[in-house]
Amino acid sequence: MARAVTDVTCLRVAVPVAITSTKSLAYTVSGELCATALEKRAGTTVQVLIHGATYNYDYWDFDRIDGIEYSYARDVAGSGFATFAYDALGSGDSSHPPSDQLTIEAAADVAHQIVEALRAGSVGGVPFGRVVLVGHCLGAVVAWQEAIRYADVDGLIVTGAAHALSGFLQAAELFYPAVSDPAFAGSGLDPGYLTTAPGDRATLFYNDPQSDPVGGASDEAFKDVVPAVELTSSYQLVASAATLAIHVPVLTILGSDDLPICGSSPKDFDCSSAAAVVAQEAPFYSAEARISACVIPGSGHAISLSPNHRLQALDAVAWSYAFIGQSGQSTGRELPSNCRW
Repeated sequence: MARAVTDVTCLRVAVPVAITSTKSLAYTVSGELCATALEKRAGTTVQVLIHGATYNYDYWDFDRIDGIEYSYARDVAGSGFATFAYDALGSGDSSHPPSDQLTIEAAADVAHQIVEALRAGSVGGVPFGRVVLVGHCLGAVVAWQEAIRYADVDGLIVTGAAHALSGFLQAAELFYPAVSDPAFAGSGLDPGYLTTAPGDRATLFYNDPQSDPVGGASDEAFKDVVPAVELTSSYQLVASAATLAIHVPVLTILGSDDLPICGSSPKDFDCSSAAAVVAQEAPFYSAEARISACVIPGSGHAISLSPNHRLQALDAVAWSYAFIGQSGQSTGRELPSNCRW
């Protein structure tokens, strides 16, 4: 990284939001703004981090395991870009409305409200000038939907997602009602909130659960819930070319062994190289998106929690300097060898 991560400070922030822009601000999103002093200036660029299904903001600022810190949020903030990671409505410390209200469109509208708050200086007192949405898995679909509907961001980083779902993922029964899970017994959640069955996460989200330090009990202990309606309403977007309406730069980052996206069959999505990813994703984007890609070798689906997790941050920082820029800082960054742009 370009600067020491120890320079980074993180601040928990509560952002009032509505489920639609026409309703009152009845709910609260809990998030964490990480930045150095240099990034806390008007007009700088911020990355908004949107977690995937059954995770929360901890995915981006996880924990220290075996002496290694797993934190995309702090790594990127220590390299020139402030980050704001938040718990989606229905997860973590954010409000938990009735699950049937939390469609992919509602999640995108909440993301839009957060973008507006960051630009207005309502989050941490810094009026940011440029905003990049960074989504993982379902969070990437939220980022797509937000950019399509509102066209108010300067770039997108899509991780653990592509315009494909592997044959394995389509055939598997991955989720069940959270109230049936020991981790959420007595939580009061309605049956429309889902989670993964105990013991499934290591196989689903990690390349080698036996050697990945976070792939076993650590991840299981942090699991969260996801609204069923958000999952089902996201599938149509994944299978469509609606992202042709995105006219800002887009970076896709995938693990080379991402089972939910790449699968294990030659007929599934090809994650063997960044060039292969670009070739498959290019038809789904406009020319203005200038689609780029990076492949994290040896990583499964949960890239931020893999042994190679820091490579993702390096790639995202290099791309952000090259395509988005940072106020008052040099944009020169060498193209990472695992990327194509």
